[in-house]
Amino acid sequence: MKKNTSTTAQMPVSSFSLFSKSYDLVVRNWQMFAILSIIPFLSLLGNSKASKYDFNNVPSITVTTILFIAAAGIVFGIASIIIQVMTTALELEAGQDKTPSFKHLWEVAKKFLFRQIGLYIMMGLMILGGLILLIVPGIIMIRRYFLAPYIMINEDLSITETMRRSAALSKPYAASIWGVIGVFILLSLPGGIPRVGPYIAFILALFYSIAPALRYLELKKLA
Repeated sequence: MKKNTSTTAQMPVSSFSLFSKSYDLVVRNWQMFAILSIIPFLSLLGNSKASKYDFNNVPSITVTTILFIAAAGIVFGIASIIIQVMTTALELEAGQDKTPSFKHLWEVAKKFLFRQIGLYIMMGLMILGGLILLIVPGIIMIRRYFLAPYIMINEDLSITETMRRSAALSKPYAASIWGVIGVFILLSLPGGIPRVGPYIAFILALFYSIAPALRYLELKKLA
């Protein structure tokens, strides 16, 4: 009996049970999540409007307009990357019951911005390469590097060290990683509802957004 209790204590919690804790932490830090969600929400809103736009009736576009759109796209893209790094840091801090300030998150973003960009590029290449060669290796790569952005910031590692650490940490608990991914997929299903669906899915994903950081912190303790 004693051995079974110890084994049970070492098992990660249910991915569904992470929703309530993630929800509470998001609500506790709602101001910061609201600020950092502005650009992703505008992107969602823009995609929704673009899907209804009739591109067959687009008027002639001048060179100046094209340059303006290109410049705006670059600025928006850079801002999105910075927001992504700050959001990762926010989720990690909130997962540790902290309430970080915007200034702190900005400092983290400045420190890890280029490392995070390099990490996402390497992760994308590994996953894409796995999917091109065979579907199964690509899927495995998703599990291996799912926690990598949190690991890099929390443990201050290089890109290669982060990827090795993520692979090693997630391997014994693959099911717990897939569980979190599976819940995200379930929460995205309302996105198919006309008009309001994408916004419902966005809000649900936001409430569950700290789950990956919680999972990482949990596995780190178990390891």
